[in-house]
Amino acid sequence: MPDAIRPIAIAVVRRDDGALLVTSAVDPATGRTYVRPPGGGIEPGERAAEAVVRELREELGVEASAPRLLDVVENLFAYAGRPFHEHVFVHRVALPAGVVLPETTDAGHPVWWLPASRFDDPTIDLVPAGLLRLLER
Repeated sequence: MPDAIRPIAIAVVRRDDGALLVTSAVDPATGRTYVRPPGGGIEPGERAAEAVVRELREELGVEASAPRLLDVVENLFAYAGRPFHEHVFVHRVALPAGVVLPETTDAGHPVWWLPASRFDDPTIDLVPAGLLRLLER
């Protein structure tokens, strides 16, 4: 049983070719690669739209704008053998034209563009669960 429900905000950024901006991590317990849009925890007193802009600034050093809520997804998962429970506020955001992205987040996770053709790739897990449904709308 998870200790608490963690509210997070993530940023959907798509290129013209449909690729999705993601960060990735390998679960040390399973060896599976998890990929998700960048973002992170919502701080007390902070709105989800503010959190997603702040998280992109902190994680990637970029200024996102025009956050638009797509949906809220409830996410139950295990990582490193521990259960987690999140409420994920999924926002579409804009990045400045010509922005240069770092190779890793401030925490050292790789930053890359996931081609649309790999959204359902069985060798990776695109999270949170339900994100693919939102991307297909």
